[in-house]
Amino acid sequence: MSVPSAESNSPSANAGFSAKPKPYSIERRFRLMQAGTVALTLWFVSGMLFWNLLFEKRLLASIEKLHSTLALNKEIHEKQETLARAFWRALDSQPTASRAEYDECARKASEALERYETIPLPPEEQSEVDRLRSLQDEFLTHTADLLSLVPAGTATLPQKEIIDHLSHDIDAALGRLEDLQTQHVEMLTAEMTHFWRWLQGLLLAFTVFAVVMLAKFRHMHRHHLWEPLERLRQMVLEVRRGNLNVSGEVPRSVEVGSLIGAFLEMAAEVREVRDSLEERVIERTTKLEQAQSELLQAAKLASLGQLVSGVAHEINNPLTSILGFSEVLLGRKDCDPAAQGPLRTIRAEALRLRHLVTNLTTFARRAPRRAERIDLRQVLLRFTDLRDYQLQSNNLSLHMDCPSRPVWIVADADQIMQVLVNLALNAEQAVKARSERGDIWIACGGDGEAAWFSVKDNGAGIPPEVVDHIFDPFFTTRPAGEGSGLGLSISYGIIRQHGGTISVKSTLGEGTTASVRLPLAPKLPPPAPEAEQPVAALPAATSILAEPAQRESRHALVIDDEEGILEMVGDALERVNCRATLLEGSAGVEAALLKDNFDFVICDLKMPGRNGFEVYRLIRDLRPELASRFILMTGNLADAEKYADELAAVSLLPKPFTLARLRDAVEDMLRKHALV
Repeated sequence: MSVPSAESNSPSANAGFSAKPKPYSIERRFRLMQAGTVALTLWFVSGMLFWNLLFEKRLLASIEKLHSTLALNKEIHEKQETLARAFWRALDSQPTASRAEYDECARKASEALERYETIPLPPEEQSEVDRLRSLQDEFLTHTADLLSLVPAGTATLPQKEIIDHLSHDIDAALGRLEDLQTQHVEMLTAEMTHFWRWLQGLLLAFTVFAVVMLAKFRHMHRHHLWEPLERLRQMVLEVRRGNLNVSGEVPRSVEVGSLIGAFLEMAAEVREVRDSLEERVIERTTKLEQAQSELLQAAKLASLGQLVSGVAHEINNPLTSILGFSEVLLGRKDCDPAAQGPLRTIRAEALRLRHLVTNLTTFARRAPRRAERIDLRQVLLRFTDLRDYQLQSNNLSLHMDCPSRPVWIVADADQIMQVLVNLALNAEQAVKARSERGDIWIACGGDGEAAWFSVKDNGAGIPPEVVDHIFDPFFTTRPAGEGSGLGLSISYGIIRQHGGTISVKSTLGEGTTASVRLPLAPKLPPPAPEAEQPVAALPAATSILAEPAQRESRHALVIDDEEGILEMVGDALERVNCRATLLEGSAGVEAALLKDNFDFVICDLKMPGRNGFEVYRLIRDLRPELASRFILMTGNLADAEKYADELAAVSLLPKPFTLARLRDAVEDMLRKHALV
C-alpha cells in the first residue's frame, strides 16, 4: 500500500479517473439474481405444495374411509358378541325381557351391518361384506327359530353347535375383513413411502440448486464486496496505526467505490483530532457509567429500606392482634378444649412470623440468630402439617422419611424451616416444569458425625452449567417477574451461619436432590434458653391473664390507630387490674389529658396525624410527670432510631408482642416509678 503525495487531491491527479470504464451497480446485479432465484424457488415450492395437497387430499380420503371401516368392523364385532350373549340368555330362560333384549340386539347388529352399504369398498372387501351379511342372516334365522320353537332349556347339543359354528364363521369373516383392511393400510404405507422418496429426490435437487446459487452469490460477494471491503479494512488499519495518508484502488462499483473514496477524504479531515478525542470520549464515558451505577445502587438501597420498613409495620400491627387475642382466648377458663390446639398453632405461627419479620428488619445489622436445642424431625413434621394439603391440591405427593429416634441440633427452628420451605418450593416448580403430577421426598437423619436432611424431586432437573450458579444472589432461570433469585442464596447463608453445608445434585429429566448437613447437638443438652414459654405452660401466678388480688387499680391511656390492637391491649390491662382509656388515633390526646389523670401512657409510634414521638412531646409539655411513664409501641425499630436521643428515657415495646411481654413492660415501668 502506497502513501500518496501532497498533490494527490489535485485536479491533475484525479484526471485519470475519467478514462476508466463506466461504473456499475452491485445492487442491480444482486437484485436480478435474487429475483431469478426467488422466481425459481416460488415455482418449485408452489409445485411441491400443489402436489402435496393433491396427495394429502387423496391420502386423507383413504384414511378416513379406512378409519370408518375399521370402526364399523369393531362395532359389528361388539354388537355380534352382544347379540350372541343375549341369544344364549334368552334360550336358557326365554322370559319376555330376555327375548326383547335379543330382538333389540338383533336389530342393532343388522343396522350396523347395513351401514357398510354407505361406504365404497374394493371388490374383495365387498365380497367379504356380502358373505358376512349372509352369515348374519343365517344366524338370525336359526336363533329366531330356536327361540320360537324350542322351549326354554330344552335345546339340543346339535342345535347349539349350529349356532356356535355360525358365530365362529361370522368372527372368521370379520377377521378376513380386518385382514383386507390391514392390507389396504400396508398399500397406503407403500404409497406414502413412494411419495416421500419422490419428495426427497425433489428436495435433493432443490438443495443442489440452492448450493449452486449460494456458491454464485458467494463468488459475487467476494469479487464485488468482500475484496473491496478487505482493501478498505486494510486502509482502516493504517489509519488506526496513525497513518492517515492512505491510498488505494477505487472500485468501479457505485456503492463500494463511493464508500472508499469518502473514507479517503475523511482520513485527511480527522488527522488532527484522532487520538486525543477518542481518549477524552472514553474517559468521560467511563466516569458517567460509574456515576450512573453508583446512583442506581444508592436508589435501590434507599427503596429497599423504605420497603422493608413499610412491610414490617403493616405486618406487625395485625400480627400483634393475632398473637394477643390468641393468648387471651387460651387464658380463659371457659376456653373450649377443642379450640386450644388450633389456638396454640395460631400463636406458634404468629411467633414464627414475628421472628421472620425481625430477621428481615435486622438483617443488615447482622442480628444474632436464636439458637436452641431442637429435634430436626419436628421441623420436618411441622413443614408437613403446613404444606401437605397445598401440595396435594397441586397434584404433588409429599413423602416423609424420619428416623424413630430424635435428631438433636442447635439451630434456629424458624430459619431451618425457611430453608426447608425454599428447597421445597424449588422442588415443586421443578416438578411442575416437567409434568402436572409428581413426587417430593423429604428425609432426615444422623450419621454420627452430623445431622442431615434432604429434599428430592422427580422434576425436570437442572442443567450442569446452571448447578454451579444456583446459590448466587439474584440468579434465577425463571421468566421475568416469577422469581427473585434470592431463595437459595438466603438458604445458603443460613446454613453457613449454622456451621453446615448445602449441596445439590441433579440429572436432567430425572430430578434433583438438595442435601443439607448440620452439626449435631452436644450429648448433654445445653441450659434451657430464655425463650418465651407457651401460654399453657406459664404458671398461673405469673400469667398476664391472672388478676392480682391485691394491687391498686391504675389508669392507662392507650393510643393506636389499629382498633384490634386497642381492644387487645385494653383487655389485657383490665385483666391485671388496670383501667384503660382507648384512643383510636392521636386526635383526642389533648382532650383526654385534660379530662382524666393517667398513671401511664401506651402509644403507637407510626400513626396518621401526630405520630407517637409528637404525642410524647405534647405529653412532655402538658404533663411532664407523665412523660417518664410513657411506653412507645413500634412495628419497626428503625423508625424509633431517628428519635433515639429524645426517647432515651422511654420504654420501647416492639410489635408484635406477647401478653407476657406487655405485662413485663407495664410492671417494669410501674416498679421503676414506685407505682406497684
